[in-house]
Amino acid sequence: MKTPGFDPAEKIGGNKPVIEQPMGGTPPVPVIASVTPPEKTATRTAIAQESSMPSTSASQPNQKTNTIEVNSPPEAAPAVESLKQFLAAPSLKERLKHTLGADHMQPLMERYYKHSADGPVTVDRIEFIRIDPNPELGAGRHCIFSLENKTWEFPVPVMLEEQKDGFKVDWLAFVEFKDRVLEKFLQTYQEGEPARFHVGIIRHHYFEDNVPNLDRKDAFRVSPAPPNTFQGYIFLDKESPLARELRARLPWETHVWAIVELEWKKLGTQDWVELSAMPQMHWYSLPVESKPIKTTQKISGLEEMPPGISKNGKSSSKSSSSNLPPPGISKSTPDLPTTVKRPQPVGR
Repeated sequence: MKTPGFDPAEKIGGNKPVIEQPMGGTPPVPVIASVTPPEKTATRTAIAQESSMPSTSASQPNQKTNTIEVNSPPEAAPAVESLKQFLAAPSLKERLKHTLGADHMQPLMERYYKHSADGPVTVDRIEFIRIDPNPELGAGRHCIFSLENKTWEFPVPVMLEEQKDGFKVDWLAFVEFKDRVLEKFLQTYQEGEPARFHVGIIRHHYFEDNVPNLDRKDAFRVSPAPPNTFQGYIFLDKESPLARELRARLPWETHVWAIVELEWKKLGTQDWVELSAMPQMHWYSLPVESKPIKTTQKISGLEEMPPGISKNGKSSSKSSSSNLPPPGISKSTPDLPTTVKRPQPVGR
């Protein structure tokens, strides 16, 4: 029986912690924004340019070693070892060896590390969430962990997939959640093409008066991977093809883990974020079809779209032939669950 893919809402396991070997320090993370590269597929959410917001300059990684606490069952030991090697990688070249879909990710990683210091990523704890022996997406077993660092406000989920040469890390989702890119994008208006994000999304009421023509828009609440509690709102013209498609595939009280394209809009003194497209209703970062589904309406800079929902509302033949929810949809609860319960920091 096939089971769902990368689901960040799984409960954490309860195995006895194991003390692992020391790992090098973490380079500081500059403030960044997310932009969409010219060639855009399900794998190519770009994390590229530094924001104009003030930030500390990059310095040499802290070489002080730390002890990693691991809470994981023996069956996940190979994935733990691959994850440790990924985190300890001293360079992009070494990290690519442990990255899922390295050929697809290398251009994005090269752009990212031009603005973010390379080197080891320090974590204090690796917490096992689950291992999926038969996922709906991908080529092999999936193993999901939660990573903790004393300097991070929230733990960060990370997914590994088993390949012929061992487990590989979904780098794209990992850096997006670690660097809290969605939050930074939604904080302030910015020019540019639509940007892609891994989000949880659900229809929601919105009653503020800071969005023009609100009665003609659908509102959605979006959030990053739990246990990060950040929430933001995005909007969509009710008469657009995409809005009509989503009425059937994303009705009220249906929560989806999806990859979305978001774009800032401005009218006079008011600005808001618009949902431009929903290419995937799951979080798997690599293409799931050998040939992407072509759309009849081309978006600027876009030749092909992977399975999912495109800006003109068209979707793959599989999804359009049935009203059944695609992978990633959960109708059990409209609220985002948490993987780790911890007190809310003062001031947030």
